[in-house]
Amino acid sequence: MTILRQYSLPNCTLILEGLADMTTPSNLLDIRPVMSILMSAECHLVGHAQPLTGGREFFESLVQAVSRYAQEFLSGIPVPEVHHPKPSLVHLQPIDKTLHRVTLLESESNHESLGSEKAKVVVSLDLTTVQLFDLVEAVDQFLADSQTLPDLSLQLKPISRHAVQVGEPITKRALPAAVGVSSLVIAAIAFFFVPIPEVQRPKEPIPQPNANSRNVITPTPSGSGTPNPTATPLSPQDLKTSETTTPQITDPTKLRDIRSQLENQLKQKWTTTPTFSEDLIYQVSVGEDGAIVSYKGIQVTPKNEIETLLSQLVYKQVGNRTNEALAEFKVIFSAKGTLEIMNWEEMTTPSPSSSSPSSSTPSSSPSSP
Repeated sequence: MTILRQYSLPNCTLILEGLADMTTPSNLLDIRPVMSILMSAECHLVGHAQPLTGGREFFESLVQAVSRYAQEFLSGIPVPEVHHPKPSLVHLQPIDKTLHRVTLLESESNHESLGSEKAKVVVSLDLTTVQLFDLVEAVDQFLADSQTLPDLSLQLKPISRHAVQVGEPITKRALPAAVGVSSLVIAAIAFFFVPIPEVQRPKEPIPQPNANSRNVITPTPSGSGTPNPTATPLSPQDLKTSETTTPQITDPTKLRDIRSQLENQLKQKWTTTPTFSEDLIYQVSVGEDGAIVSYKGIQVTPKNEIETLLSQLVYKQVGNRTNEALAEFKVIFSAKGTLEIMNWEEMTTPSPSSSSPSSSTPSSSPSSP
C-alpha cells in the first residue's frame, strides 16, 4: 500500500511517497501506518516551477544540508560538515543577506556511469529568507513525525570551542556592553531629578444652552409641591412680548396632538376636589413636544391650587428663551371639577359660560377627587 505524506507551509511543500513495512502486523490495523520505505521525495518552492526531487539519498542530503545551514545562519558560526562516505547531493550557500542558493547535484552513480569526474548540477534555486525558513519548518515537521521514516534521524553535535574563532579581543567586544550600562545609569540618575508631573482631575464641562432643548427643573424631594423660587414662569409682560415674536403653530393636526398631550398632563396632576368657587381661566403656551413652556392667568383668584399645579408642570427655561414655535390654548378649570381646553386662535368669545361655542373644539372630562 502506497503512503503519501505532505508537510505544507505558505512558501514550501514537502511531499513524501513510500511504503509501509507489511511484515509488522500492527501496520495493518493502524489508521496512520508507519512509512518505513521511501520511494520518492519532492520539495516544491513558491516562485519556482521546477521542484527538487529525488529518492532516499536526495532526501537525506536535503535534511542534513538544510539543518546545517539553518544552524550556521542563525548562530553566525560555521558548522563543520559531518563526514559521510558519500558526498552530499544538496548544497546551500549564501548569496547576500536576503538570498540563499540551494543546489541539487546528480547522484554519484549517474556521473560515474557517464565517466565524468565532477557531478553535474541538476537544479539551482535562489531562495529568500522567508522561503528558507519555511523549508526549515517543513523539515522540522517531518523530523517530528514519528510515523514517517523513523530510522532517519538528525545527528546534532555541539560546536567545539576550536570552531569558534574570536576575531576581536575581549576588551573591544565588551566595550559596547560597558558603554550601554553606563548610559543606562546616567539616564536613570537624570530621570530621578525630574519632578513628577502633577495629575489634575479633569474639570466638569459647563452645560451650554441648546436651541433645541429645554432644561427640566426637578421637583423638590420634600414633596410639598412648592415650586422652585429660583425658576418662575414668564411674567404677563414677557408672555405678551413673546406672543408677538414667537412663531405660532397653526397646523390642525399638530394642534390636536399637542392639545391631547396637554389634557393628559393636566388630568394626571389635577386629582383633588376644587376649593375655588369660580371657574379659573389660563392662557397656556405649549411646545411641539407637548411641554408647557409658560402660562398666564386670564380669570383667576389669588393663591389657588391651579397656580401650584401649573408651576410644577411648566418647564423652567435656563437663559434666554429660544425662538421656537408654540401652540396657545385657553384652559378652563371649572369649579365643578371639569377641564375644558380650546385653541386660543379659534375662540369666538372669552366667556366661560358658553359650553359649546361654534368655533371651538372643547375637551372636557370630570376629575375624580
